[in-house]
Amino acid sequence: MTKQMIADLANGLPPLAAQLYLDMIPEYQEGYASYVYQTPKEDTQKRRIKQLSKNFGRLRDTPFFYVMPMVREIAEQLLADRGETYHPLSTVAANQVLAAAVNNHKTIFQVLRNGARVAFVILQKKGEFLEMTLGILSQGKEAELPAAIVGAVQKYILADMQEKLLPLSVLVSRESSKLFYQEQGFVLLAKGCESGNESHSVACQLVKYLSKS
Repeated sequence: MTKQMIADLANGLPPLAAQLYLDMIPEYQEGYASYVYQTPKEDTQKRRIKQLSKNFGRLRDTPFFYVMPMVREIAEQLLADRGETYHPLSTVAANQVLAAAVNNHKTIFQVLRNGARVAFVILQKKGEFLEMTLGILSQGKEAELPAAIVGAVQKYILADMQEKLLPLSVLVSRESSKLFYQEQGFVLLAKGCESGNESHSVACQLVKYLSKS
């Protein structure tokens, strides 16, 4: 019944709003469908669909990013479905770190854009740093997406992590990745990735000092 309600809601939305809705994670799809069809009154259903259409239109113009935990089953599915296929600006060995986190029952986060999963994040204390492993799932050409994802993770850390703030650390091996993270306010800590090529053989560490002030 839930699948049918999701299909009915998608059919009732304009094409662009319907696509945004169908790209959302299942929990969001089910939540919106339940909201619309919890009443048998068709006029109320139509009003709610009309309001959702307006809300989704605003999201297309101003995307909303949200960080939340990912259930283990979804992480396992990502490993099975994607293999090593991640955006080039993802951090080093993202897939291997994800697999280890799944096997060791570590907390894995997901970044949602308008309710659609666009990245996974693993945060681990490594010495004096909080190491961020980032797997960007989108292979699209949206130049602003990686920066928005990194920004969303930083906001989450500042707002929701109660322990002492450690410098945020990333490991990258591509020259383009090093330049990208430097543009996001990270600084090169260790030597490496300085040849200007796209070799994956040498990883370098970049850090950013976060502050709640």
